[in-house]
Amino acid sequence: MRVLFIGGTGNLSRDCTFLALRRGMEVFHLNRGTRPGLTPQGVTSIHADIHDGEASSRALGGLRFDAVVDFIAYRPEEVMADLRLFRDRTAQYVFISSASAYQKPPSRHLIDESTPLANPFWQYSRDKIACERLLVEEGSRLGLGWTIVRPSHTYGSTWIPSAFGSSDFTVARRMLDGREVVVQGDGQALWTLTHARDFAVGLVGLLGKPGALGEAVQVMGDEALTWDEIHRAIAEALGVEPRIVHVPSEFIAKVDPDLGQHFLGDKTWTSLFDCSKLRRLVPDFRTSVPFREGIRESVDYYLADPGRQKVNPDTDAAIDRILAAWRRAVG
Repeated sequence: MRVLFIGGTGNLSRDCTFLALRRGMEVFHLNRGTRPGLTPQGVTSIHADIHDGEASSRALGGLRFDAVVDFIAYRPEEVMADLRLFRDRTAQYVFISSASAYQKPPSRHLIDESTPLANPFWQYSRDKIACERLLVEEGSRLGLGWTIVRPSHTYGSTWIPSAFGSSDFTVARRMLDGREVVVQGDGQALWTLTHARDFAVGLVGLLGKPGALGEAVQVMGDEALTWDEIHRAIAEALGVEPRIVHVPSEFIAKVDPDLGQHFLGDKTWTSLFDCSKLRRLVPDFRTSVPFREGIRESVDYYLADPGRQKVNPDTDAAIDRILAAWRRAVG
């Protein structure tokens, strides 16, 4: 089976690449070639910017694929460009959407693929919804087989998932330095975290699967932790006690509207998922990496090299602003 991953070296796609190779698939990456050290041995790299349709078409030449997965499409015009580029090059186009596209606030606690898509708070989620609708309409019109995949909060060995971001060391650094960290609400909302190695089993298992064509499938594990438990597990892996301050999401949104749409549009609400459809299509999918194991791996990755411990100064400053405003508000 020949598959093309657009991207291929990111948080989700790298573990998918490793698994596809182990399963004997012929794997291609289409990317700009700016991260060559992250491309696994055995991958055929095609270098082009997917946002440059002509350059991508020249680079692909006459290649055809059994499946194409775009990990980096976020807006409808990007999906439309993909459809034009791959309509005659693949039997299955896979769009990576997001579980944040589901109705917020949720009308029921258990989410499945029939849950309405509606997010008035977060533009990112509304763009993903628009992408899905365009794919259903145009993909079907063009006769292109498609599959929509909706992950939840997925992390790999290079991410430390927290409420204020996952791809840097900001919250972990605050914990190590004995500084306070903010957890939204009362910290008791349940949140589903999925390791990228587990996500890969679901995603790769859907490739070339006839039953997945014309379907939206959510791909996430079955481990749900409270936000307090998540932050305490991070602190435990770091060997420290966390100084957690609970701040309502609505208050965070008043202090920082950009962060507010992220919280109110996603991480404020309990997120539990029914993955029955996924398990019917991919029977070997299961949660094999519990969070306390996965987060230790992530923390070890960062602690092994001080150069990896990048702090986002904007996020760090935003947390300080929120804490200061909250102290003023509560006297």
